[in-house]
Amino acid sequence: MKKVNLEMSQEQYEKLVETVFLGTWMVNSTQLELDEAFEDVRSLVLSKYKEAGLEDKITYEETFDVHDLAVEYENELLDKYVEEYDEFSFWDKLIEKLSEKKLIKEFGPLPDSLTEEMVAKRVQYEEEIEKELEERGLTNLNLKA
Repeated sequence: MKKVNLEMSQEQYEKLVETVFLGTWMVNSTQLELDEAFEDVRSLVLSKYKEAGLEDKITYEETFDVHDLAVEYENELLDKYVEEYDEFSFWDKLIEKLSEKKLIKEFGPLPDSLTEEMVAKRVQYEEEIEKELEERGLTNLNLKA
């Protein structure tokens, strides 16, 4: 197997740690079992923490041979990136699903590939729904069982 060596600054290494943590979190957060390939990369990257002087942000549990982010650092990253991502993706997905519901109501079951008319309608619905949600939030949203 061919090896790859990277040389980076402490700041670059810290961004790599953040990137690997966030990527691994995204992949594994919805899974019952961890993706070991991602975990192996995560472990390799975190194992270099002493070389970068990040003892305050990364810990090593010798008993389990596990490197991990310090709880405060992990929470900081989750608050900084994941919360914002969740907020953005929630509204984006809500608009997408509500416009899809309107399309189905108008055109019936949707084909895999939308017609130009359907795409135009979808864009129109998304713009209308986005404007409504921006102006009124969820106050006018009605759920019917």
